[in-house]
Amino acid sequence: MPGGGLVVTDVPAPTAGPGEVLVKVAGAGLCHSDCMISMAPSVYRPDGQPFTIGHESAGWIEALGPGVRGLSVGQPVVVHAEFGCGQCPTCVAGDERYCPTIKPAGGAGLGLDGGLAEFVRVPARAVVPLPDNLDPVDAGPLDDAGLTPYHAIRASMPWLGPGSVATVIGIGGLGHLALQILRAVSPATITAVERDPRRRELALELGADLALDPDDDAAAQVKARGGASFVLDLVGANETLALGVACAALKGKVVCIGAALGSVPFGLIQVPWECTLQTSYSGEPHELRELVALAAAGKIRVIANHITLDEVPAAYERMDRSEHGLGRTVAVP
Repeated sequence: MPGGGLVVTDVPAPTAGPGEVLVKVAGAGLCHSDCMISMAPSVYRPDGQPFTIGHESAGWIEALGPGVRGLSVGQPVVVHAEFGCGQCPTCVAGDERYCPTIKPAGGAGLGLDGGLAEFVRVPARAVVPLPDNLDPVDAGPLDDAGLTPYHAIRASMPWLGPGSVATVIGIGGLGHLALQILRAVSPATITAVERDPRRRELALELGADLALDPDDDAAAQVKARGGASFVLDLVGANETLALGVACAALKGKVVCIGAALGSVPFGLIQVPWECTLQTSYSGEPHELRELVALAAAGKIRVIANHITLDEVPAAYERMDRSEHGLGRTVAVP
């Protein structure tokens, strides 16, 4: 896709180089950010070369490159797509997703070839082993749809103590996992805000204490419960950011990880007193290992809808129109 857009085509199978593994893909999740990537691929690959998208993949190790230790052929793994060079000060400090050396080519499906294929090649340090009770077909979304809210929640635990109220805006691919993560790691009362009545029903099934339509004076209903000490906006549009601020309590925290590129006014009297506004992006392999452990313990599960690789372009078109189903769409090669 050098000029933008998606094409299903045959490409040569990759081979694992030094320090790399080749993963036979069992399933790869579709993320709405892929729609933006496919329309502006030069942001991720300024050289204009096409690349395979897909940053939520899992499968089995097909081959080990020279120098790889501690992994074995046939082992089930989930791929952490946000890897860097592994050697610069940023990577060594544990923030590979912000690596300045390989940016803007930021990992598998993010400038380098990703998981919407039969095979994907990644650094060995970027795979996390899966236990036997987790099916790799549906484990790929743990890396982004799960890891992104997990990182944001993990960094916000001081706002999620006993008696706290957490509000999650948008119960889609990320939201359905965010609810489960909050229920698993915090004692917070959880409010879900979502227009789609099917997703509101799902939110209650997944552990939300209350599910609100944003048009039903949702902010007032949250404020009537003392306000949200923690708001997680998984949409990121102007209206959802405004709603998040309106829901927030004094000294609360609003975290935006949605990619709708909205904004909200900020000033002394435009947000609640001492309210923290923050963005958050992805996470790191050690957090993915923690998330995998939660999934293995039955605390969270990916709700997946399966399609073939040939069906991917049409699925992205539906996703861009917000017509996709519940949970996450997963392409199975």
